[in-house]
Amino acid sequence: MEESAEIDGSEQISSTERAVHGAVTSSELRAFLDDWLHGRLGSMIADVRFRAGRIDAVWGVELQDGREVVIKAHRAPVDVDAARATVDAQQALVAAGFPCPVPLAGPDEVDGRVLTAETLIAGARPDGRQPAMRRLLADGLARHIDILRAHRDLARRAGPGPSWCRYQCGPWPVPHDTLVDFEFTVAGYEWLDGFGRRAADQMLENREPDQVVVGHADWYAGNTAMVGDQLVGVFDWELVADTEAVIAGFTASCYAASASAGGGLSSPREAAAYLRDYEEVRGQQLSDSERRAAAAAAAWILAFNARWQVALIAHGMCDFSVIDLVQDHREDYLSLSWS
Repeated sequence: MEESAEIDGSEQISSTERAVHGAVTSSELRAFLDDWLHGRLGSMIADVRFRAGRIDAVWGVELQDGREVVIKAHRAPVDVDAARATVDAQQALVAAGFPCPVPLAGPDEVDGRVLTAETLIAGARPDGRQPAMRRLLADGLARHIDILRAHRDLARRAGPGPSWCRYQCGPWPVPHDTLVDFEFTVAGYEWLDGFGRRAADQMLENREPDQVVVGHADWYAGNTAMVGDQLVGVFDWELVADTEAVIAGFTASCYAASASAGGGLSSPREAAAYLRDYEEVRGQQLSDSERRAAAAAAAWILAFNARWQVALIAHGMCDFSVIDLVQDHREDYLSLSWS
């Protein structure tokens, strides 16, 4: 669950843009996007507001006709059917009055790349550790899951979801970035592989496979915008199909994370507080087995992030604080409880 990174609108090509678009110059990339925008939206880029992304390459732009648009070039391999399901989910949420960007174009396959465009929504990123903001995040998750329940086809069309949601073959999926290797474990971190497997097994033993819903696969503060005490925007949509308890547990692990800074993973107390809020806003407690599934989901996401950091040791980029958090509290995560 790697966070997005924002860069300025300079001529520099980011590593994410190189991974998605190949060996292009900034001017060539802009020309490519202009050509697509002109054909699909009838206008071209007047100004680049931001360029961002650690997985997909994202541009926030103002078009010549005044519209503000976010363009996303998706990193290969792309499940285009799942991307279409995500667009349909956004359309359903917009129709229900939920604050998410309006899809404008795509997914389109163009010269080996998959592009989408949607409206740009402005707003401040919340501090998810403030109790009021934490509750708003819990409420937003519960609301959009409930809206999408009526669209039963989405669970089938969503596909396996991003790599950080793929615990079913445990303990680790194929990572979403070739920079890291989950096949090789650095000596001394074998405990993490064991912990990841325990968390995956606990989810599988306690989830109810006939109760699958869909939700935002990366629901955290950095992907939302607030104005005052109102949630006004939710970004970076990608669907995960799983039980409500598992999706809530995924979110509990990192709901307070920032879009522009590292860290932000939840302590056991913070994860439990989020899940308590989630039960309150949905108006019904999770069952005992659902609570165990939610706890395991939070534990697994934390284990995934720690395993990612272990893989980065070879590149001299490791954040050991993430690994330490998981190592020090692994049993506390698996046995999370709240009242």
